Amino acid sequence: MEDNLNPQPLPPRQRGSQKLLLGLARNGEMPSAVEITEALGLRSVEGLLVQNWLTRGIPPVYLEFDATFQVPIEGLNQLMNSFLQLNDSSILFNVHIRGIPPVVDFATVKVSNTPGA
Repeated sequence: MEDNLNPQPLPPRQRGSQKLLLGLARNGEMPSAVEITEALGLRSVEGLLVQNWLTRGIPPVYLEFDATFQVPIEGLNQLMNSFLQLNDSSILFNVHIRGIPPVVDFATVKVSNTPGA
């Protein structure tokens, strides 16, 4: 009965990009390209290159990231969906399609969860 009078606060629930980043942030070390693609569920996307990945912040406060991917056009949908499934409204995309239509080779996708990045 006494437990109901003094309920313990629940720990903060991580979601979205914060949940992803907690699994990839380790004392300032950059995760490998394999770890990043596995965390995003993108191992099946052939030709995906992680050109840049930068994580800032100290858990458990708030982690920020900026990343650049080069992906074949066939894998662009899967890359975008992996970030959209995080259900985080703070994620920003900047997609540059490379090639001359109708032959488009690849896209460069910049992703971040920080405004103005």
